[in-house]
Amino acid sequence: MFPLNVAYKLVAPKGLPVQVVAVSGTIWNGHVTLKQALTGQVVAKWQLKVLPLIIGDIQTAFQIDSSEFNAKLDIAYSPVTNNVIVTNLNGFVEAAFINRVAKPNKVKMSGDLEINNVAINYSISDIYAHDASGRAVWMGGDVSYPKGRKTGRATLPMLIADISSQSGELRVDVHTTDNLSVANANLKTDGWGSVEVLKRMIDLVGEPWPSKASADTAVFEISEKVL
Repeated sequence: MFPLNVAYKLVAPKGLPVQVVAVSGTIWNGHVTLKQALTGQVVAKWQLKVLPLIIGDIQTAFQIDSSEFNAKLDIAYSPVTNNVIVTNLNGFVEAAFINRVAKPNKVKMSGDLEINNVAINYSISDIYAHDASGRAVWMGGDVSYPKGRKTGRATLPMLIADISSQSGELRVDVHTTDNLSVANANLKTDGWGSVEVLKRMIDLVGEPWPSKASADTAVFEISEKVL
């Protein structure tokens, strides 16, 4: 039940990427207000659970709130297996925040993002997704994007991103409400992540494609070492 503000003063962390505005509560049941240029002011709350500590595991109910996004989730970490388990992740992200993140790429969109019942059991040591489920739903709306020296514009339908795991690989499959795939992303067990966009997304945007290809053909792919 040690006071969190006292613990913070004792640690006195330097060079944090965020400004710590306020600290209250206890290490057990804490409340921190942070501020950062991209996110604005954010309030984070947590409450540690008692029984898992007996066997050395850490489990906490976590909540994040700001004027443009919010989320609630349960997080567990086992030092023995080095597994991070996220459950009951539900949240909401307004288009204003999405646009601020996308601004360097000159992309702007309307439509908010809703996160529903996401759960991930991930081994940090093995880079292995033991289980993953849940979805995120973008409500759809008007989108503008760079098109050479001009700006392209389109109105897109609702898009759904389903989260899953397969043979240890963490996957995100993006599709329309008619279950037609438009993009996918994955994190492989070798630590490489990739994003693939299908021609169907180009068709939804209404842009021409120079060569003949089916809607399920991958027309853009990027891979990068993530872990």
